[in-house]
Amino acid sequence: MKKKIAIAAAVGAVVVVGVGAGTWMAVADEGETTERGTCAGTAYVLTVGEEDGGLELEYELQSSGPGEVWQVSVVQGDSVVLEGERTTDEDGELDLDAPVDENGSSTFEVTAIPADGEPCLATASR
Repeated sequence: MKKKIAIAAAVGAVVVVGVGAGTWMAVADEGETTERGTCAGTAYVLTVGEEDGGLELEYELQSSGPGEVWQVSVVQGDSVVLEGERTTDEDGELDLDAPVDENGSSTFEVTAIPADGEPCLATASR
């Protein structure tokens, strides 16, 4: 009986590891550029990659609390792609997705400025 339980546990572990590796492989994309960093007590991830036949910029900022208001601008080369006000969610996270010009500049810049703090600048090149 103990031998059967040990075999079942080993098989289960192999399946979990295999599924985890498959998930990682599905997330890792050669056509994607990701930059991570921190600024003024926040952490961010900026990713530019192909999405649904086009090019998309994804930006995530982890702040200290929910309900914070940030002024955000997304620039591709010299062109403003998006600008406006965003508020962190209940987990203190600010997420935005913006389609960008596949044939435009390969440099991207996201600036996020809290109501009472220093700007957070993230850049990526593709």
